[in-house]
Amino acid sequence: MLKKTMPRLVLAAAALAAVPLQAADTAPVPAMAARLAARVPVTGMARAGDALVAVGDYGTAIRSTDGGRTWQQAAVPVSTLLTAVHFADASNGWAVGHGGVVLASRDGGATWALQQVLDGKPVLLSVYFESAGRGYAVGAYGSAWRTADGGATWAPMMVGSGADADMHLNHLFAAPGGALYIAAESGLAFRSGDGGDTWTTLRPGASGSLWSGLAAGDEILLLGMSGRVLASRDGGGHWRTLDSGTGQSLTGAVADADGRLTVVGAGGAVLRGGHDRLAAEVRADRQNLAAVLLAPDGGVVVGGQLGVERLDPPR
Repeated sequence: MLKKTMPRLVLAAAALAAVPLQAADTAPVPAMAARLAARVPVTGMARAGDALVAVGDYGTAIRSTDGGRTWQQAAVPVSTLLTAVHFADASNGWAVGHGGVVLASRDGGATWALQQVLDGKPVLLSVYFESAGRGYAVGAYGSAWRTADGGATWAPMMVGSGADADMHLNHLFAAPGGALYIAAESGLAFRSGDGGDTWTTLRPGASGSLWSGLAAGDEILLLGMSGRVLASRDGGGHWRTLDSGTGQSLTGAVADADGRLTVVGAGGAVLRGGHDRLAAEVRADRQNLAAVLLAPDGGVVVGGQLGVERLDPPR
């Protein structure tokens, strides 16, 4: 069993990968075509140029070219839970999920291929590519990997050490300038300024798990349990706690061109505002939201247990 409940749906237990890669033991089962694919639980979203791509349960991947108003399902060669997706540019993207699955797309998410299955089949929770060649994937029990050839091969990456070595690594993201950050369990975060060669443990003052993070303006923001929003202006040296107005776990956030934040979380929580004040509201459906994304037209798209939709403007 996992040590703690994971964000973005309940995740199954998996062993960490610590040896070279190998092909999957058996042929994977492709995702089924769903008549209401946009209503399948969604765990991750990303922009691919002007297209929006979302992934989630049952190996579902969907794509929108009209700002999230309509969605088309893509053929996916696996049916496992996909947890995260990221595009290095308008064409090249990767999705990861349970069972050490790494998928790749070369056409903006219209089609997907199974690129790798990491040996040991770890639960992968986050993927980030800084270019079409160099990328990172992290997940449960300290599982961390990087690639320098577009995902053709992956090498293990050591993030934590000692008691921190097997912490769940929930979300990896980058700041302007290239520094990498990981939001992790037990209130920990990690920072690397050298492309993952070495990592510094950050202790921002949270007691519960940190589920997500982002770089917004001149700040690094971390989101976590109990409505925790932590901000740092010095790369993680010092942190302040923002008043979120909610006690729900917060799982995703996005900043618009003016620096205004939209934060989503469990129990239908939606927070909007600036870095110093967030106004909280609760959706009537109280669904658990896992991801939020800006559409090309400035609209906000959210994904969660009831699929994807455009978010209504603030009341």
